Amino acid sequence: MSGHVLEKWPDSVVTAGREPVAENLADFEAVLGDASDERPIQKLLASSPVLLGPLVPAGGTYWCLDRPRLGAEYVPDFLLATVTSVGFRWLAIELESPVARALTKRGLPARKLAEALGQVRDWRTWLSENVSYARDERGLKDIDGSCDAVVVIGRRSTLDPKQITRYRALSTNGLTVMSYDRLGDTIRNSVRGTEVRHG
Repeated sequence: MSGHVLEKWPDSVVTAGREPVAENLADFEAVLGDASDERPIQKLLASSPVLLGPLVPAGGTYWCLDRPRLGAEYVPDFLLATVTSVGFRWLAIELESPVARALTKRGLPARKLAEALGQVRDWRTWLSENVSYARDERGLKDIDGSCDAVVVIGRRSTLDPKQITRYRALSTNGLTVMSYDRLGDTIRNSVRGTEVRHG
């Protein structure tokens, strides 16, 4: 049994009621509607990790680690872990401001997105170079530098329809870039069975 738990993260396990309910969705939409940066959203997701459950494969227990330190300087907003037939599967999450634009007018990653993409690269590099420390000392079983990642930034309304192809191309090699609207859709899909849109 010990092979299927994260002993060093006992307070991070999410077992019962892993699907969000309508009240969770309403809380998310209310906080998102008032947020001028990512901090209140981070706080809500940390207190209601069930909102992040739809980002991980369906199943039983999962773990939601709130701002875990990878090393002296690397701190993802969240690490999610689920148990699979071959061990733990990890997802790192970086939150940026919901009022930040993802792309410049030229279709390049805007400053906040570029910084977030750089952070994901740094996490993966650190994990590749410190995999034993991460697994044994930090208790992040089976994690490595190929860890999947999600960057959440901006709102769908700020995307230029002419840039959708470039925007979608940002999601590659186990990295997904999504708007807060898409995260909301993912939560809503889990609650109501509606279809998730791109963006």
